[in-house]
Parts: sequence; C-alpha cells; structure tokens
Amino acid sequence: MSRYPRLLALGVAVLGAFVWAQPASATVVERIVAVVGERAILLSDLRERAQPFLAQIHQQVPQGAQRNAAISQLYKGLLQKMVDEEIEQKAAIQAKVVVTPREVEEALARVAAQNGVGVEKLLAEARRTGLDESAYRDELRRQLLQTKLINVRLQGRIRVTDDDLMKAYRAIVIEEREKLSYRAAWIVVATPAGISASEARSRRALAERIARDAERGDFAALAAVHSDDPSTKSSGGVLPYSQLLETPPVFRRVFAGLEVGHVAGPLQVPGGYAVVKLVDREESQLPDYEEAKNELAQRVYLDKMTQARRTWLDGLRRQQHVEVRL
Repeated sequence: MSRYPRLLALGVAVLGAFVWAQPASATVVERIVAVVGERAILLSDLRERAQPFLAQIHQQVPQGAQRNAAISQLYKGLLQKMVDEEIEQKAAIQAKVVVTPREVEEALARVAAQNGVGVEKLLAEARRTGLDESAYRDELRRQLLQTKLINVRLQGRIRVTDDDLMKAYRAIVIEEREKLSYRAAWIVVATPAGISASEARSRRALAERIARDAERGDFAALAAVHSDDPSTKSSGGVLPYSQLLETPPVFRRVFAGLEVGHVAGPLQVPGGYAVVKLVDREESQLPDYEEAKNELAQRVYLDKMTQARRTWLDGLRRQQHVEVRL
C-alpha cells in the first residue's frame, strides 16, 4: 500500500485508525441509526461504508475487548461523518452546488496521476482494500462536494498571518526538540527544611541574582561559588547528556524552548531553586523558517479551514433536527 499513499488519503482516510467487524454470532436487524431532517441513515448504510475496514480489523485488532472497543469507535466516528455529509448535501442543494460526473472522472484521473498509475490500476487497488469502483467514485464525489461548499461558504473567511506561521513553526521545532539529546548545566540554591521565612526569601533573592549574572557572566564560575550541588559544583554545573522525555517536568518545557547558550530560572525544585543553562543540543534536521514558510502556510490554512468547517457544520446542525440513535 505504500505505493498508493494518496489513495488512502481520500475520504476513507478520515477514519484513521477506526476498524470494524460484525460479531460472528449476532443476528442483526435493519434499523435506523440516525436521522437528519427527514433523511434516515440505516444500519445497512453504515455497514456498507464500513466494509473497507473489515480487512484491517482481522489483520490488526485481536479478538476480545480490544476488538469490541474498536467496533464501537468505528461506529461512532463513521456515523458522525455520515451525518455531516447529509448536512452538507442539504447545504449544497440550497447553495445550488453540484458535482458533475465529468468532475468525478477528472478527479479520478488526477489521483491516478499523482500516484503514478493508470485509472484501472488505481481502481484495482481500491478493490483490493474493499472499496468497489462505485463506492470509490462516491467517495470522490463527496470530497469534491465538500471542497466546493468550503470554497463557497468559508474560503474568504480564512486568513493566515505571519504570527500564525511563526507559531506553527515554533510548535514543530519544540516537537523535534523532544526527540533530540541535549546537555545542560545548573546552579542549585538550596532551601533547607526548617529555615525561617526571612532566610527563604534571602535564598530566593540569591537565586534571582545568580540568574541575572549568569546571562552575561561566567556560568561555571558562578556555579563554583554558589552551587549547593556537590556533584557538579566543581565542573561548572554541567550535567550528563539527556533527552526531554527523560527530563523531570519542571525542566522539560524550559529546555524545549531554550536556545543553546541561554539561561533560565530560577526554577523551583525540590529542596530549593535551580538556575539552568543549555550547553549543547543535537543538531536539528528541520529546514529554517524561510525555507519552510510555503509548506507551513498550506498546513496552517488547512488546519484553519478544518476548524472553520467544523464550526460551520455545528451551526447547521443546530438549525435542523439531528438524532443519533447509535
């Protein structure tokens, strides 16, 4: 399947890890599982849409409680998707938005070209995953309709600012840093149990003064004079290499956001305060901000559009009768 990433990136992929299978011993009676306005969604409709995931459940989910939980998760997620589609279909009729057979065929050709295969090969791969040709075209039509509706109703409302891009880039940087090894140094200012309130304030003031001096001074010299950690005092306060996932929570966010050579603190730690410096970090593999800007803009736009679509659909839900019976 790795040769066909965009095939699974279609509407089917919205379900992500959802999987489903019919319990072998159950006798299932047809029933209504949701109502949208005057339109009923039947259990058979739901089961038909779930067919492509039967193979996944047999391959990936063991029998028992885990499989039952996966079944429940699939039903809920897929049914919500089908309710959303009914709402969108009603909105499309009101807005006179349609998808023609020609547009579906053009979309099919585009997906095939993106995967470097012919249309017949693409449809054969869809069939292998449990999605017949008609169901695959239906999924394409639903996606095209959704895209057209978004363009009509939402596109003009979405703005991506430089601040949005910087925040997105920063989040990716922090995510990567959680996986990189780093080396820090610290200066510990102890606050022994039983000291007076006045002494505690004095120790806090000392830690604050050390933090200010460390930003522009010799961190190792300050550690040698002031640190109450005997194991690192004579070595400039330098600690062993570590990773953020192994780091106590009090330091994790600080070191994720800190640049090499910079100081933070004082941080309250058990038994006192710590002033910390990031000495070194494994080299980043990310492109710089300017290189990543175009891709970031697309990602942020899609994220905002997804949020706007959800808000829009929730508003439409409130304007009509929607009943989920599952």
